[in-house]
Amino acid sequence: MTLLRTHAIALGALAALACRQPTLASEPAPAASVSAAASAAPAPPPGGVGSRVFVVERETESLGVYDLVSRTYEPGRIRGLGNLRHAVMAFSPDLRWGYVATRSGKLSRVDLATLERAGDAEVSANSIDIAIGQDGRFVATAEYQPGGVTFLDASTLEVVERIPAEYERDGARAISRATGLVDAPGQRFVCVLIEGAEIWVIDASGPKPVVERRVRTSTDEPYDAMITPDGRWYVVGHLGSEHVTVLDLAASDPRPREVSLRDPSREFARAAPVKLPHLASWAVAGSGVFVPLVGEARMVVLDRDGWGFRRSIPVRGHPVYAVAAPSGREVWVSFSGAEHDAWIDVIDTTTLTVARSLRVGERIYHLDFTPRGSHVLVSANQAGRLALVDARTYAVVDEEPVHSPSGVFGAWRAFRIGL
Repeated sequence: MTLLRTHAIALGALAALACRQPTLASEPAPAASVSAAASAAPAPPPGGVGSRVFVVERETESLGVYDLVSRTYEPGRIRGLGNLRHAVMAFSPDLRWGYVATRSGKLSRVDLATLERAGDAEVSANSIDIAIGQDGRFVATAEYQPGGVTFLDASTLEVVERIPAEYERDGARAISRATGLVDAPGQRFVCVLIEGAEIWVIDASGPKPVVERRVRTSTDEPYDAMITPDGRWYVVGHLGSEHVTVLDLAASDPRPREVSLRDPSREFARAAPVKLPHLASWAVAGSGVFVPLVGEARMVVLDRDGWGFRRSIPVRGHPVYAVAAPSGREVWVSFSGAEHDAWIDVIDTTTLTVARSLRVGERIYHLDFTPRGSHVLVSANQAGRLALVDARTYAVVDEEPVHSPSGVFGAWRAFRIGL
C-alpha cells in the first residue's frame, strides 16, 4: 500500500466520523431540489477525502478536483464561486467542510464527501483571506472592502461579528484594508491592517470574537503576513522596505521587532517585481526561515531562534513561493517573470545552496507537498496544467490539463496552523 493511499484512507476515516449538518436556509436550492440534483451529480472520485486536492480554476470561477489515488482530474466540479483571484481555501478540523473566500466577497462552503456546494454567504465587497479557528466554530475572512474581519458560524454560515478595521492617525479615524489573516493557538486569530499599520490579535474563545491586542508595526505599508508552523511568531512584510516586523505571540506583552533582510556582505540588484511574494509561502525548515525577496534574485535565510540574518542564497530569478518539504531537508522555490516562471529551484537546507532546477510549466502559480513529502503538486497557469512531481526522483509522474489553474489546496491543510 502506497503512502498516498494510506494517508487517503486515514483522512477518509476521519471524515466519515464527522456529524452531518442540517441543510442551510442559505443553500442555493430547496431540500427537495438539492436531493434531486445530488442524485444526478457525478460520483466522487474513488479515493477518500484525504486524496482530494482542490484546484482553483480562475476564469471559470470554479474548483476542479484532483484525486491522488486514481490520479484523475475532474474539471469545474464546484461552480459559481465568484472571483477567484487570490482565492484561498480552508478546511474544518473534522474534514466535513471546505470553505472558499473570493475577491467578490462571497464565502462558499463545500461538502468534502459529496464535492457539492453546501451554502453561501455574502460577507463583503472584496475578501482577501480566510481562516478557521482551532475548534472549528468560527470561519473568518479578512476584507479589503469595506475593510475589516468578518466572523461566521461555521455550521450555519450566519454572521456572528463584523469588526471594522478602524484606526486613528493625526486625530482622524479611518478604515483600513485587512490582510494576513491566520488562526493562532489559544482560539485566536491574527491579522494586519494595511493602511493602519497595526497587528490585531483577536480572541475567539468566547461567544463573540473581540480584539484583545493592537500592536503598531515597526514600519508602514504592510502588505502581507504569515505565522510560523508552531504558531508562535507572526511576521509582517512591508512594501519598499528591507525590514519585516516580527511579533512573539507567546509573550505576555508582545512588542514588535524589526528584522533586517539586508545582506551585510553583498549588494544585490533590485528591480520592480512582476509578482509580489506571498508571506504565507515563506518556508520554515529546522531553525531557518526562507524568505523570497521582492524584486531581487535571492532568498534570505533568517535564524528562527534569534531572528538574525543568516545568509543569502542566489537563485535564478525573482522568487515568489518557497515551500519546505515535510522532512525539512529541501525548500522548493518558484519565480515570476517569463524567463524563469516555468522553473523550480530546489534548495538543500543543509548546504544552503540550490541543489537542482526543474522545468515544470510556464507561469507556476502555486505548489505544495503532499503530507508525507512523497510528491509535490504544481499548478502551471500559462501552460494550463497541474503537475504531480515525485519528490525523490524529481520526475513529473502525472500531468492533467486544467483551465487557468491557480491555488492548489489539499484537505491536509486542516491540520496545519495558519492554513
